[in-house]
Amino acid sequence: MEKKERKCSVEGCGAEAVHELSYVDAKALETKAGLKLVVYRARPPRRPGIVYLCSTHYKLWKKVTKSERRARDLARRSG
Repeated sequence: MEKKERKCSVEGCGAEAVHELSYVDAKALETKAGLKLVVYRARPPRRPGIVYLCSTHYKLWKKVTKSERRARDLARRSG
């Protein structure tokens, strides 16, 4: 069975997606970076959906959410 090729969920980007994230996590790209995301498999309110990101937008997401992810990891370790 052949793997289905996915495109980046950022509007205007046609690059091949290499990462899959929950929309809840990727929402920071909309709020902080001002990008518009196309959400797949969403069934609100229980399933917020997923987004696919190319390597460029994934790097941007990591940069934008670095402090949030670090705080979440520290909270998990101490809790």
